[in-house]
Amino acid sequence: MGLNRVLILAVVLAMAGGMIQPAGLGAQTKGPPVEMVKSAYQEILRSCDANKDGQLSAQECLGAWKDKAKAEKECKYWDANGDGTITEGEYVDQVRKMMK
Repeated sequence: MGLNRVLILAVVLAMAGGMIQPAGLGAQTKGPPVEMVKSAYQEILRSCDANKDGQLSAQECLGAWKDKAKAEKECKYWDANGDGTITEGEYVDQVRKMMK
């Protein structure tokens, strides 16, 4: 599955998660359960992590798109700290940010 399809899947799954209630809190929080987001990230790694290091490098991310302008924009968004690697933590944070 290509990265575009995986990212779309992740967003769809996140939206399906809708409103969740964190354990021990009375208020509801928007966004998908963290485990669902982590699972989507693992799908991305299975598809795109060529060196199997558990992170998505800029090269691995850029190689997932035919449209290089779109690739640069998307990869820059997911690499929140700009270090050239998309980690699970960054992915989780960015998906949760999208859901706010």
